[in-house]
Amino acid sequence: MQHDELWIGTMLEGNARWVLVKSTDTVEEARRRHGMSPLATAALGRSMTGALVLASSLKGEENVTLRLLGDGPLGGVVAVGNARGEVRGYVREPLVDLPLKASGKLDVGTAVGRGELTVSRSLQNGEVYTGMVPLVSGEIAEDLVHYLLSSEQIPSAMLLGVLVEKDYHVAGAGGLLIQPLPGAPEEDIQAIENQLGRLQTGISELVAQSESMEELLSHLLGKLPYHVLERRPVGFTCMCSKERLSGTLVSLGKKEIADLISDGKAEMVCHFCNEHYQFSMDELQEIWERA
Repeated sequence: MQHDELWIGTMLEGNARWVLVKSTDTVEEARRRHGMSPLATAALGRSMTGALVLASSLKGEENVTLRLLGDGPLGGVVAVGNARGEVRGYVREPLVDLPLKASGKLDVGTAVGRGELTVSRSLQNGEVYTGMVPLVSGEIAEDLVHYLLSSEQIPSAMLLGVLVEKDYHVAGAGGLLIQPLPGAPEEDIQAIENQLGRLQTGISELVAQSESMEELLSHLLGKLPYHVLERRPVGFTCMCSKERLSGTLVSLGKKEIADLISDGKAEMVCHFCNEHYQFSMDELQEIWERA
């Protein structure tokens, strides 16, 4: 299967909408940049994929920020996705490792811990809408379903998964959201539940096994009739730049910048993409003058 994509569509004669994301390369890029353990990769990969799913209904520059602020050893997970399919994120403790669950799966729930999930939507008119709910399990998909029902009164089914190989590389990552639309008959809702209950394989394994988005979709939706409305590319993209970070240095004030000048140079690291930016003595002097 080539490149990461997000597809949007309807099913059951327009009685439900769905969003499908294949995010394998995107999550692998995040893993590589942050040097993460498999457990941290799974937590951030699910969160980034979830952010892409939620941002799919927005427009243009609008974005969604997910913050999982739990008391587990990960120390917090942040992911930001926008309507153009660009996503970035980080975990506070990227090297966390825990024993596998009895099922042999990575224990993302324990790594995230108990706490709260915050979802912020930044709209084109400058308004920001934020909703907050307690974390239900820390497994992320369940937490987002709980958020959609509690904060937005939208019943949803969501699958999120990341398959990490023994050499730490990401073999499959993806997400599926299905939402019955108002007035959907009970038998359609039951048909969706039955189909998802029939899946013998997790979505990350299905992504790894599928040669195309069409094949992945047919695995997930089975015989349920569906229609594809839109296809978008997705990928790991950070908005940072040296110019932007120099603005952050300006905001520190003259005294702090003078201390950096006395050190002879400064380095800033972007949380989201782990890019390192070096500032020379001359650059710091110019920043001091701007401050």
